[in-house]
Amino acid sequence: MYEKCPASLRMTRVILQNGYFDDNTYNCEVITYNPEEESIYLLTGKHALPLFSLDGVYECILKDEEEVKCEGVIKERYSNKLGNVVVFYVRNGFYKNLVN
Repeated sequence: MYEKCPASLRMTRVILQNGYFDDNTYNCEVITYNPEEESIYLLTGKHALPLFSLDGVYECILKDEEEVKCEGVIKERYSNKLGNVVVFYVRNGFYKNLVN
């Protein structure tokens, strides 16, 4: 559904009390979306995996035909033959950008 579409990840809050808040936005590419697991597999490109905290809540913006947003956490990060991959678990569904 969202395969190969560009995405951006931005931390919105930290779960740990004294955790590091990263205010950068990271551009990624969707490898696959699994609706049963509510997981999005993202290719991070040149961004190093330790930049993506497992202790943060992120906003993910998918730029398909229409821009949609969701919120969730990163539950895995690893490297494979495709490159650096993060697995984003969707906690709060997909929302279109509403204009007031």
